[in-house]
Amino acid sequence: RCSARATALQPNHDSVTIELDGGLGSLVADQVVVACGAHSAVLARSVGDWMPLDTERGYHVEWKQGSEAVFTRAVCDPSQGYISSPMSGGLRSAGLVELGGTHAGPTPARCDQLEEATLGMMNPHAAAALGPRVKTADWLGFRPTMPDALPVIGRSPRASRVIYAFGHQHVGWTLGGITGQLVTELIDGRKPSVDLQPFRPDRFSLGALL
Repeated sequence: RCSARATALQPNHDSVTIELDGGLGSLVADQVVVACGAHSAVLARSVGDWMPLDTERGYHVEWKQGSEAVFTRAVCDPSQGYISSPMSGGLRSAGLVELGGTHAGPTPARCDQLEEATLGMMNPHAAAALGPRVKTADWLGFRPTMPDALPVIGRSPRASRVIYAFGHQHVGWTLGGITGQLVTELIDGRKPSVDLQPFRPDRFSLGALL
């Protein structure tokens, strides 16, 4: 069941039922942590919590192995919003921001944009040494983002056995450790080591905005 997809949560008096897709039935847990990135809002809605979660879609392109020799370190172009990094398998350029949700398909022009920008900051010799882009390696990723660019960390206001931890936009890896610590403290019933008021799940509710 570890590969099953959760489709809904049903809070009970002393537990939470997790509905699974593919006819796999359900699971029951004492507490549930919703940490599904850009896909978290669907599970939150099943509990009755509305989250204005969107996705900052980012793109990735790369070149064949050996192309990483063009750069000796990661290079960032803030004006274009991407970073080129020499990886063990080739040069990788990734970044950009596109608001498009989780259901729309990728925009191929974004990958072309990354390629053109990467080539544009090289001299002709380096650009020629880079070789052709490996287009089969193009991909699109989702950065879960709230309107205030702060994550959602805390218990559901409608179901105290459901804990939310998502919406870290561009810094999910960076904030993963402290978020895990805070979630553990909530589960254990301990006082969080960080004030969670700015990250409360209901901060965009009508009552909170009035």
